[in-house]
Amino acid sequence: MRPLFAIPLSIVAGLAAGCDARATASVEQKGHEYESCSASAQCADDLRCFDQACRRITRSTVGDYYAAAGLAARGKGDTEAAIAAYAQALARYDADRLALPPDIDCAYGAALAAGKSVKDHAELGAHVLHRCVLATPVGSRLRDHALDELAGLAELGLDPALLGASKIADRYLVNSAAPPATDKLTVTVTPTPMPTGKTYALIPDKLAEPELRAALVACWQAFNTASKRATLGVTLGVKSTYLASEYEDEPGTYAVKLEPPVALPVGSPEAAADACVRQVVEPALKTLKIADAFVTKLAVTVK
Repeated sequence: MRPLFAIPLSIVAGLAAGCDARATASVEQKGHEYESCSASAQCADDLRCFDQACRRITRSTVGDYYAAAGLAARGKGDTEAAIAAYAQALARYDADRLALPPDIDCAYGAALAAGKSVKDHAELGAHVLHRCVLATPVGSRLRDHALDELAGLAELGLDPALLGASKIADRYLVNSAAPPATDKLTVTVTPTPMPTGKTYALIPDKLAEPELRAALVACWQAFNTASKRATLGVTLGVKSTYLASEYEDEPGTYAVKLEPPVALPVGSPEAAADACVRQVVEPALKTLKIADAFVTKLAVTVK
């Protein structure tokens, strides 16, 4: 007798084949931090989908505040204040025992790169930006921006081969820096306060003459070599004084001279730059026919 509810052998064989112990169910992989997403369900458990990217939700509010302050300072052009604010953000995350989000680290590296005229900022910037590249996925905006910033450090001796490693290097600016392009330098002369007399304009006009500009650029080259800084700034006290004639029937004259220099560390690049600029400016002032009395601080900048 055939048993009730008997299952044909062909069906049993088919079921057995469908239940192969070696078969495994496919599981969709969750997105890592800053990988693209359209919903939070696509991100790892500790991440949520914001602006089509998986981002962490465990953050330090105070650390984020300092990062926002750094962004605001950069918007105002105050690079040093931005660097200081981002450093506070890193310190706060460390104090709160929270892993630093890549977006803050990447912004910190960009601020340091913006201050690359200071060698220490440039070296640390390369370090932080490489850390940013390693922490962000290929194709992300943060990674692309970090690589753009790193490219800007090539002129300071960045070795791009170091960026191919999966770990942070001890130093990045190990190549010879590119020689400075002096033809692109600008020389500015800014008085504080601005003298009201009409003949003050003779001073900046004189210093803009090709021969004197070349001499100031030479001062910049020496300063750049000694300090590795891209901007030379020297402030000179300038005083024009009326000298009455000893004869009643002759007009008086105006004497223009530089005030004594401020004290600077002996042998420092700043002291050498001050002396160099003075040697250019002082003889030039003596050739001018100034007809006004004034006292001002003359900021001579080459960058």
